[in-house]
Amino acid sequence: MSQISTSRIRSWITLAMVLTLVVALATWWLKRDTVPRTIHFATGIAGGMYDLLGSSIVDSLAKRTESSVEVKNTNGSKENFDRLVGGEFDLAIVQGDPDRIEEISVITPLFREYLFVVARKGSGIETVGQLSGRKLCIGPKGSGSRAAALKMLEHFSISESTLGPEADLEFSELINDPSLEAAIVVAGIVHPELREVLLTNQFDLIPIQSAAALELDMPFIRRVEVPRGLFAEQPSVPQEACPTIATTAYLVCRENASTDLVEAALKAIHEENLRLKVPTLVSRAEAVGLTPTRFHPAAQRYFNPEDNLGEMVGVMESLVATKELLFALGAGIYLLWLRWRRMQEKELQEIVQRQKEHLDKLLTETLRIEKKQAETSNPEALRNYLKSVTRIKLQALQEFTEEELRGDQEFAILIEQCSSLINRIQLKLLSILFGQESA
Repeated sequence: MSQISTSRIRSWITLAMVLTLVVALATWWLKRDTVPRTIHFATGIAGGMYDLLGSSIVDSLAKRTESSVEVKNTNGSKENFDRLVGGEFDLAIVQGDPDRIEEISVITPLFREYLFVVARKGSGIETVGQLSGRKLCIGPKGSGSRAAALKMLEHFSISESTLGPEADLEFSELINDPSLEAAIVVAGIVHPELREVLLTNQFDLIPIQSAAALELDMPFIRRVEVPRGLFAEQPSVPQEACPTIATTAYLVCRENASTDLVEAALKAIHEENLRLKVPTLVSRAEAVGLTPTRFHPAAQRYFNPEDNLGEMVGVMESLVATKELLFALGAGIYLLWLRWRRMQEKELQEIVQRQKEHLDKLLTETLRIEKKQAETSNPEALRNYLKSVTRIKLQALQEFTEEELRGDQEFAILIEQCSSLINRIQLKLLSILFGQESA
């Protein structure tokens, strides 16, 4: 059996350290946190509140992530849930839904959405219970507004099966279709279509007197009151305070969403002047109280920075548990540094060698010029030789930057020879020119 030498042992240790480093780097590369090159953002119906908010943060989000952002209009919350979970979108705006919210992670609550029951004046509809059997629209299938409306109607024993085909129409169709008697829409108070409908003075807001009971029965629902004159005065719309219910719109993502993406979205919403465009936007201070479910870990740290202490303890424990790996990584980095130093020294030697060869060529060129100038008395030729020697001297001072080469005797000889030759040519030129003037 052959004897194992110390050099072979060192080679094995070096190889093991390099392999450990490669495995660690490969693991990091595969599990690293990356923001998609294109962020797909699901909002809602064009012109609605979801669309308004999505369009308002797209530039800030793109700047913070250095990715392109594609805002996609959809039918609303239900479609956004399905397509986000299916991987089509990276971010989405949805209504709080106890049946679906656990499938994803919340980034931040955005704004309160009120459930408005609107009835045409003269229709005889004064309570929610009187909507049964009427021509009622609650929005397209797949929209969050429709889902919330159906849950509310179920409380009043009005099932979806009793609704006619007009139930699928958009809320704004109240203006275009006189046959529609009422509509239910879930929207922010600055929703442009809601304001447009109510300002026609053809419709009344119907109070939901059972708002307190609905709050107890339905998660994510809160009883609220629409204040008198919120939408207009003279005449007041509504004419008196109107009790109703509200849910919350959330910005959500998948559980495995990039931390950098979540942090960028939070800053785009809470650290810009977004309230100028969306006055009802939930503030950072209010966000935690409006989220009765789990945040994405990055959002949890953003809203609860004091929790970072416990997280740091966990990180330190993990570091202790992986000290051997860290030692191996450190050794691998040291080996790579040594390798880089050797390569750098080798490259430096090659540079110096090439410069020495170039220096020899310049010395040869200088000797050639010295010989030529000694054989001529032509002022024009001497001027050209003077320019050539001066150019060689400047080139040497600019190109030969290495300390090792500047201390070399050949470099000193070249500089001295160039200076001496320049003086001789100048003196020779002066002698010839003065001699011509004397003659």
